[in-house]
This record gives sequence, C-alpha cells and structure tokens, in this order.
Amino acid sequence: MIRGKGWLNLCGGQRVEVVFQFGSDYDDRRAGHLFLDTSTFDDGAFCHRLTLECEDGTTIVVLVMNRSDKHLAVIGRVVPPEPHVP
Repeated sequence: MIRGKGWLNLCGGQRVEVVFQFGSDYDDRRAGHLFLDTSTFDDGAFCHRLTLECEDGTTIVVLVMNRSDKHLAVIGRVVPPEPHVP
C-alpha cells in the first residue's frame, strides 16, 4: 500500500491538495484513491487526463474511473523523471 499527500492539477490551472492511497504499484502503474471533497467541483473537472504531483516529487498521470463526494477512484502511470542535462 502506498500512501501520501500531493496536489491534483485540474484543467484550467486549478490545483487541489489531496491524500492518496494506491493499492497497486506494479511497475510504473498505479491504481487507488484520491481523497478530497469533490462536491464543490463540476463533473467536467474530472473528465480529462489529470496529473498528481506527490510530496516526494513523483508525478503520476491519472484517469478517474469513479467518483463520490469524498474521493476519486483512479488509475495512472508514473511519469519518468526528466534526464539531467549538465
């Protein structure tokens, strides 16, 4: 189980703090939940590919599979870090 905090970047530049819990961390894929109050957002805010920036610096591209007022069920893939150019 992978747990932590991060920021979900929504379309339009809005950024929301979330707590995440991933039950699957096979290779670069993730599946789990993002916990936040979704009731204040329009449904369309979650219909696009979104990015999750984790506290540890990891970025995950996520797709919402299911939604409630308190969480988003997501699948995603870790974005590889950019190569360091001297």
